[in-house]
Amino acid sequence: MRTEDWPEFEPPDAPGFASLTKVSVRRPSAARGKKSDITDTLASMRAAPEFLNASVPPPRQEMRDVTPTLSTDIVSFWNDLRSSQALPSRDNLRASDIAARWPNVVLFRCEQPGDIRPDTTFATALRAHRTGEGTIARGVEITAMLSQWILSVARNSAERGEPIRDTSRFDTPHGPISYELAAVPFGAGTVDHVLCNIDRAPSAT
Repeated sequence: MRTEDWPEFEPPDAPGFASLTKVSVRRPSAARGKKSDITDTLASMRAAPEFLNASVPPPRQEMRDVTPTLSTDIVSFWNDLRSSQALPSRDNLRASDIAARWPNVVLFRCEQPGDIRPDTTFATALRAHRTGEGTIARGVEITAMLSQWILSVARNSAERGEPIRDTSRFDTPHGPISYELAAVPFGAGTVDHVLCNIDRAPSAT
């Protein structure tokens, strides 16, 4: 037999491998126009942030004032300090908070029942925070009778454990003057301090 008459012989494929000539590498026509996943991802990303120009100041926004309104009445101030407690603590009382608003205040220490004395340490702190001369302002003249009245109201506030307001009239070389006094107690469970504020009463009209 001549060699050209031999049948064509194709070697068998190796086990586990397919002939690469039989694999189609063409993309189906339906998938040619389809977007890849990364295309949608990039489209959904935010634009890069713009950098501020140093020569152009940023726009200013009006800020809302959230500063709490300060109490002008010392009893209201006392209520704010005590919150839900029966009495506010002496530790919450700062001379810097009251020196300018109430220049005629005196803090008493309650060492024993019925025995109250001025707190000299607090008085020194008050003087350090006051801008005017002297410790008493707005025409309040401290006399012996006025001092006895202040002590009496302070003791009453300490015994009752609640604020007390009182008004009294005193004769002075300049004529009779009416004063208003407010006493507010401080303490943890029991009263250990009483803060008194005195001022001239408004003139009657």
